[in-house]
Amino acid sequence: MIRCTALALVLSSWTVCAHAETASGSEARAAADGLTNSAIAAYERQDYARALTLLTRASVLAHSPRLGLYFARSHAALGQLLEAAADYAAVVESAETSAENAGQRRIIEAARDELAQLRPRIPVIEFSLGEAELRSHNLRLVVDDALAVPGAHLRVNPGRHEVVASDADGEKTRVAFEVGEGESKTLALSWRSEAARASKEPFPEAGSSSARRTLGVVALGVGATGLGVGTVTGIAALNRAAAGSQNCPAGHCSDGPNVPENSSAFVALRTISAAGFVLGGAGIGTWLGLLLTTPTPNRSTEHPKVSPWTPVVGMGSAGARYVF
Repeated sequence: MIRCTALALVLSSWTVCAHAETASGSEARAAADGLTNSAIAAYERQDYARALTLLTRASVLAHSPRLGLYFARSHAALGQLLEAAADYAAVVESAETSAENAGQRRIIEAARDELAQLRPRIPVIEFSLGEAELRSHNLRLVVDDALAVPGAHLRVNPGRHEVVASDADGEKTRVAFEVGEGESKTLALSWRSEAARASKEPFPEAGSSSARRTLGVVALGVGATGLGVGTVTGIAALNRAAAGSQNCPAGHCSDGPNVPENSSAFVALRTISAAGFVLGGAGIGTWLGLLLTTPTPNRSTEHPKVSPWTPVVGMGSAGARYVF
């Protein structure tokens, strides 16, 4: 009799516990469904952050394919494509155990289709390193607190990111970059090469603006000097011709010591004057060509240097002026 009574008490207690667990499970599922419905309403109002908050609270009580589907949709609407892809994949993987009815099967099919459409939108980046950088000891690439492998394709969310390269000696470089939906980008990291280039003194290139300006100043000086010499010697040649014509009235030159002297001096001065004008024209032409073809510097970052030397050309004189 005692044993029968004890067995009856045990069986009754088990029955009460089972009913309590069933009741609590039903209440939790009902609360989760209510939160999920509120989250769906927030999603339809495009309040995606509120929808995620409600879905998170519902997932603590119970989980369902519908809840996972709207988790994925809310993440995708906020641009969190990696999180959305993981949510879609979780819903698809639950097909065998959760597809209890036709409604759940439709949810799983929708998750499968939306996942296929989402994957091409996820950006892919790749980091390219030089041989010197790859030989770094304990090389680490960290993108948004996640490790990355050089040369491997890394999927990230669209938007702004930062990569930090470090080795056994500490941080080496930090690069911020931005990537859009569906974009593939390769980033070159070469801090050793950049350090080597920075240690070398740069030489001005022939095509640079500073070198062209220097050549232009030289060409202008040569042109101004040539024009000055041509003008002075031209005037002297005219004076010699005028003096020689005095001994040649009506085109008939008379004998005298001044005639040969004036003739030879006139020819020499005329030759020098012509050469001066040719040299001056070439110099001025070169200066104008360089002036017209030299790119204009960025005034916000580059201030032009004004030469203290200024060429001066006048009647019968040529030179330069220096400003202190």
